[in-house]
Amino acid sequence: MELMPTTASPSRAWGKLDRRGPPGVTPASLSLTGHCLDVAAVVQCMLHLPTWRRRLERLAGQQLCEIDVERCVVLAFLHDVGKAGVGFQAKAWDESDQAAWRHAHWCGRDQQGHTRIVAPLLGIAPEYEVLRDALGVDDIRRWGGPHDADQHSVVELWLAAISHHGEPIAFDEDMRTLASAPHPTWTSKVGSYSPLQALQELRQTAETLWPRAFDPDAPPLRPSQPLIHAFAGLVSLADWIGSDTRHFPFDLGPQDVDRWPDSVKAACSALRAMRIDIEDIRTDLHQRSPTFKDVFGFEPTAVQEATAEAPVTSPVVLEAETGSGKTEAALWRFKTLFEAGEVDALCFLLPTRVAATSISKRLDDFVRKLFPDEGRRPNTVLAVPGYLRANAVEGEWLAPFTVQWPDRDVGDPLFWAAENSKRYFAAAVAAATIDQFLLSTLQTKHAHLRGSVLLRSLVVVDEVHASDPYMRALLVKALRRHQAAGGHALLLSATLTTDLRDELLRTAPTPKMNAKGLGARRQTPNPTTPAHDYPLISAPGVSRTFGPILQHKPIQHSMQPWMRDPQAVARCAVEALQAGARVLVLRNTVRQAVATQQAIEELLGVDNPALFRCNAVVGLHHGRYALPDRRALDARVSELFGKDAAKARQAVLLCATQTVEISVDCDADFLITDLAPMDVLLQRLGRLHRHADRRGFRPLGYEAPRVVVLTPPDQDLSGLLSGGAGGLGIGKRSAYPDLLTLQATLNALNDHQRFPVLDIPSDNRDLVERCCGRPSLLQLAADLGGAWPAHLQDLQGQASAQGSAALYQCIDWAQPWREAVASELTTEAKTRLGLDSIEVELPSGTRSPFGHVLERLNIPAWMLPTLPDREDMGPPVVEEMVQDTQGLRFSVRGQDFAYTRWGLAPMERPSHLHSL
Repeated sequence: MELMPTTASPSRAWGKLDRRGPPGVTPASLSLTGHCLDVAAVVQCMLHLPTWRRRLERLAGQQLCEIDVERCVVLAFLHDVGKAGVGFQAKAWDESDQAAWRHAHWCGRDQQGHTRIVAPLLGIAPEYEVLRDALGVDDIRRWGGPHDADQHSVVELWLAAISHHGEPIAFDEDMRTLASAPHPTWTSKVGSYSPLQALQELRQTAETLWPRAFDPDAPPLRPSQPLIHAFAGLVSLADWIGSDTRHFPFDLGPQDVDRWPDSVKAACSALRAMRIDIEDIRTDLHQRSPTFKDVFGFEPTAVQEATAEAPVTSPVVLEAETGSGKTEAALWRFKTLFEAGEVDALCFLLPTRVAATSISKRLDDFVRKLFPDEGRRPNTVLAVPGYLRANAVEGEWLAPFTVQWPDRDVGDPLFWAAENSKRYFAAAVAAATIDQFLLSTLQTKHAHLRGSVLLRSLVVVDEVHASDPYMRALLVKALRRHQAAGGHALLLSATLTTDLRDELLRTAPTPKMNAKGLGARRQTPNPTTPAHDYPLISAPGVSRTFGPILQHKPIQHSMQPWMRDPQAVARCAVEALQAGARVLVLRNTVRQAVATQQAIEELLGVDNPALFRCNAVVGLHHGRYALPDRRALDARVSELFGKDAAKARQAVLLCATQTVEISVDCDADFLITDLAPMDVLLQRLGRLHRHADRRGFRPLGYEAPRVVVLTPPDQDLSGLLSGGAGGLGIGKRSAYPDLLTLQATLNALNDHQRFPVLDIPSDNRDLVERCCGRPSLLQLAADLGGAWPAHLQDLQGQASAQGSAALYQCIDWAQPWREAVASELTTEAKTRLGLDSIEVELPSGTRSPFGHVLERLNIPAWMLPTLPDREDMGPPVVEEMVQDTQGLRFSVRGQDFAYTRWGLAPMERPSHLHSL
């Protein structure tokens, strides 16, 4: 059936439209061939970058010859072949004409897509045979050689390119399910336009530019499954770049085959401008070869030197005390690998937003000093959704897709990666939460883009011990994929148990020579690593320790049964404060922290100048603040407790949760903390006497570091075996469900004969192995008897279930494409369990208790009532908003909330929240 729309219909397929012109004016267009050439040019340039090429060859299990590369470029050129359909071309028409076309052909909007709509071109239905012949589908299949399986692998490589919008597309191996499906987008005709002509033009262009790819005597192309997965991400990135009219304007050159030289030139220029091609930057660094002292201002320690000089293998695990310079060690290893051509980029991963924000500024400073010439400097990005920071400056949204950066033109390629969270890792240096890395292995849209772009990076995972079993399973999966491609990873921790270190080292592949000299197999770590060596650098088959330890921090510790007595905690904190100390109180839950803060205010009065303030408003620090407030609170913590305040004599008291225990520059004279697992407790102790510059400025009685550990009454944890409380034990939203580890920690702290003081870092290894190691915990459960062995079994069952849940949501690059991505991605996979939140929009002009303008607020999902089965209440909406000097009060889905200087809280807590 032929339809004549009222809208002008082009006789040639278009690939891109510019609809920014005035209404009624025909939009400017770029031909489908022209756009496909732009994207193919980007792919060709990336395939000739040394690091990209090595990574893909490692995944392919063989070297890629130039004919292999040309065939990959052809498939990238054909990534948008679905746009040749009439349905997609109809998108240039008025909506009424599009609707008329769909009505005339009894079809839906799916016939106007351009990705899944390629199914008939790959099937066996006879009505589409002439189209397949026009495009040369059978010729492309035969690139795989005579065997059906190899031919299907070539088709899957093509499908990976077609999946460039982030959702993997796969079909049955024999394509028989496509035989009878009607697709009017391919069988209808509009005016002088026919899909057949567009497909013929694409084929002729490909054969003209890449004749060797179609040579029937060329060696077969047999792509491995990992290569197919990586290619999907590569083409996604290339399509994003090739669609950018700032680099590829419609009038770049002709809109046919003659555009190719201009496309290649533009692609090379774009990749350099965006710092994806960094070869000239590497050459400049190699010629200058700055020293460690040139960059950091001091000579490297033995640990920092050894980290840089560790074998070029992966992963490398560095265990050293908090504050010992692990960050500088990681950065200098990046410099070493970058200069040697082993990596092109750095991805620094932290457990929390606070930590990622903090490290971002250090990365900016490092990059500026290592690369003083701005024209030859990698770009940096804070890869945390909700922030807009790149190259040490803050951006501002002008419109939904337009960002203004200070003193820069809109669209500056140095800032491109920061303007969309899916592109974060396209930057040369990224500071991110670990969640962004884990998304690269989950069944989420654009996971392949994230995973492929990351292959060129040194991935640094800080505080690697902080992951729970679910996140750890995702991390191991992501590391295995990264390292199977020859990627590099550096894992940092204060102290790991031997079993966890060995698990992380088992992610490493090691070369297994095949006929072409490439390939991979898994290697087990060196089993002879001494359990108590510290500090320690480990790699597959390698371990190195540094001794003797020259700097010791003996910490006086005591325990008090005040976990449920915020008034007692407040009295202890106030006593230290009145002695002139900088006091840090760390509670396991927000509820405990708020109760303690309120008790402190009752003792001191809210006007006391020593209370922690942000914008002159008394507050505390935890995770239930709106983003603008969190930014200000983070900055204020660093201002009052960081290195710049090391010589300040002013006493200050901060009450917080776990949000300040990791990767935050926070130096306290005195610490009060809830009981926590020993590895976590050691992190918290890292907040004590952190800066040597403060010696001589600490108040009388606090010259030596002191910690008070809060425990349940009678220091008895057995009562929590039947139900958690105070963030301890198995229960909803419990911070630390593993009571056995907590009991081991309690036992160690009570062992005054072995630990009269906690000698940090000398005691670190012993403390962690004793309190967190599997053999020790198994023995402790047996010794305690009673309900403890059952508790251990429950923990093991939960860990196994969480690990299985994580693996179920992963995309495994080793699996066949059609099995790994067998269906559409309809749900958002999670990087962390139990931390779901719902974002609500706030009325215009809403201000926080700290004076910041608030546009939205995240509410933990558990705070909202559960929706009845089969009842759709729609998106959550803020109702009954009241704003006064105390803060905000509002209702969402019938639940009342208050947002005050103490953070977000339900105004009437249901009974199931009382145990928090």
